[in-house]
Amino acid sequence: MRRLEILRISGGERESRQDLVTEEVSLRLLAGHRRIAVLMCSPGDLEDLIRGFFYSNRFISRADQIRRIVINRATWSAFIELDPGIDPDSLRLGGVVGSACGSILPLDEGDGPSGRDESHAEGEACGEADRVESALRVSSRRISDLMEELRSRSKLHRRTGGVHAAALAGPGGVIIFREDIGRHNAVDKVIGAWLLQDGGFDDKILLTSGRLSSEILGKARACSLPVVVSRSAPTDRSVAAARRQNITLIGFARGRRMNVYSAAQRILGEEGCGGAGSGNAAHHV
Repeated sequence: MRRLEILRISGGERESRQDLVTEEVSLRLLAGHRRIAVLMCSPGDLEDLIRGFFYSNRFISRADQIRRIVINRATWSAFIELDPGIDPDSLRLGGVVGSACGSILPLDEGDGPSGRDESHAEGEACGEADRVESALRVSSRRISDLMEELRSRSKLHRRTGGVHAAALAGPGGVIIFREDIGRHNAVDKVIGAWLLQDGGFDDKILLTSGRLSSEILGKARACSLPVVVSRSAPTDRSVAAARRQNITLIGFARGRRMNVYSAAQRILGEEGCGGAGSGNAAHHV
């Protein structure tokens, strides 16, 4: 955060005062002397962000395929040493990844998004092998409680109003929490942090404060996450992808209300009993 002098206007009153604003940096990702991408992001938890970004974009399939990350905060450059079996020239994501929408902005045409939508294109081609299978079952009350925990942890958002939050939850509650100016970045930070703990995703719930776009669903699918929840709205593409991929997509999760757009068999009644898929083999959160 940074503290700045501002002019506050309220009706006819004008007042000079100090205000807190969130920081934004332009982080260059370099691997094998090749520029992979530039991320517009918050300056915290950058190693988590890089690991999650590489994993959710399918550049790596294991955390140990990134051998070392060195971050120069003077130039906001990240030097990434990859496993020798990964050719940096094969990583075709050169450009700026905007914090707001996650679109790729060509470095020589930075005045608008390129329209790239690989997650949707991949989703259209996915078959039965790409469907997310999980024995996870969770009550609607538990979802509400987890979203309240996400809100209560969002201290930076409460102080600045300028960041998104994301979390990964398991049987004991929220296990990883991160914030960033970009909702995609916050999700990547959560993914990267959990990867470093050699954790699996098939019995976890992804929580986010941001809009559920097809890119967010692409990240969930890359991790085989069975349940994705937000207090915000989904897009039609994200709903279509979630239905094809058997991911439980929940939007407008506010208080005890929520909309379940796909794979509703994983969501039980408020007390976690009854409902579809509540057999003995199911894993309950």
